[in-house]
This record gives sequence, structure tokens and C-alpha cells, in this order.
Amino acid sequence: MPEIFDELSKHLGQGKVTSRSRKRAHEGTTYESSCYTDPLAIEHLTGSLSALVSHFGAWDADAQLRFTSKFDAVDPLLGLEHNGRTRMRFSVNPPSYARFEAGTSPVAARLGAMRRMAEAGYRIGLTIAPIIAAEGWREAYGGLIVDAAAKLEGTGDLDLTVELITHRYTPGSKAVLQSWYPGSSLDMGSEGRAEKRTKFGAVKHVYDASTMKELRGFFEGEIARMLPTARILYWT
Repeated sequence: MPEIFDELSKHLGQGKVTSRSRKRAHEGTTYESSCYTDPLAIEHLTGSLSALVSHFGAWDADAQLRFTSKFDAVDPLLGLEHNGRTRMRFSVNPPSYARFEAGTSPVAARLGAMRRMAEAGYRIGLTIAPIIAAEGWREAYGGLIVDAAAKLEGTGDLDLTVELITHRYTPGSKAVLQSWYPGSSLDMGSEGRAEKRTKFGAVKHVYDASTMKELRGFFEGEIARMLPTARILYWT
């Protein structure tokens, strides 16, 4: 951790997202601690997330720490001197999709933890991901947004963001998931999908344009209706 702390200042102002975005420049340089793992899931073993939060809280710089979790074990973070420099985003899907998120905290528990973090003064966020266009998705995700709004009711002046990420897969990830979960009902067929190439040339299978348009219109409308103060950071 000391080595990580020593590196942070070298990257201040060098980010390629918030530092270069007119709409998000006020967030300062953001440091992401959950790109490839869920740090809260192992916090009881490492204590590293608490150390990061405390470090950013004491660091007088135009910087912000961000992390995402599918867990609710936020107790170690509630009493820390974070000084508003950490944003925790809760990755959620409808409770009816729990079969696709084995081993994680129940969605209701995550939403409860989100309220507790908000009451502790943290910036918070919802990462609705992966958005799955399965049968009944409108009712499922509509209920999820209603539940989130109800859980946050009465928490005061919130700094709430929303990130919307649709389900996608690469040929490699599809093969891995099908080998790990051969009985899964998660749809990874070609119908209703389109190929998308990244800037590095890799292929991802995403929902087709008409499905994407329908999904996006629904989420943007429901979030505006139920969480009117929330900022949608992006749709992908």
C-alpha cells in the first residue's frame, strides 16, 4: 500500500476520463480501485480499501477515489474520515436475476448498505450491470429502480450517479462462462446481437441497435422519473 500511495500523486491531472471531460472535470482526477476485482469482498482480509479511503480523505488534492461492489459489508468504512473524496457505487441487478450473481450479497442488502454509506456522507452511485434484456426486463428493472428510490428516500442532498452497462461478451468470455456454468440460462446466443469492435480490434457481442434503443429509452425515462437528482454518467 505505501508503494501505491507513493504513485498516486504522479498521476494527478493525467487521467483520460474526468480530467479531460468538460462535464466531469469538477470531479478531479478519479482513481478506480475495482476495475478487475471487488475490493469490498476481501476487505475483511486485507484492510486495503479502508487504507485507501483514509488516504484520499487526508490527501488535499483535486482527486477522488471510486470503487464498485456487489457486497454490503460496509461497516469498516462508515466511520472513516473520507471527507467526501470517495464514491462507492453499488452494482445491482433485479432480485429475480440473482441466479446470475451467485455468491454475492442480496440486492436488498446492497441497497440498504447504499443508504448507510449515504448517511455517512459518502458520494454514492448505482451501477446497473449487466443489463440483461430477458423476458420481463421492463418490470424487473422498473422494480429495481423503484426499490432504490425508496431506500434512498429521506437521505437529504445526495450526490448520486448512475452507470448503465448492457450485457456483452467476447468469444473467449462466452467459452469460459459456459464451461463454468454449463446449465446457466443466461442468453449468449447470436439472435438480437451485433458485433462491436474495440479500438484494439477485439470483438464484443452486444445487443443490436433496436434493442439498445429500447433499453436506453426505458432506463433514462425511469431514472429521471424515480431518481430525478441522479446524474447518468454513461450508457454502454
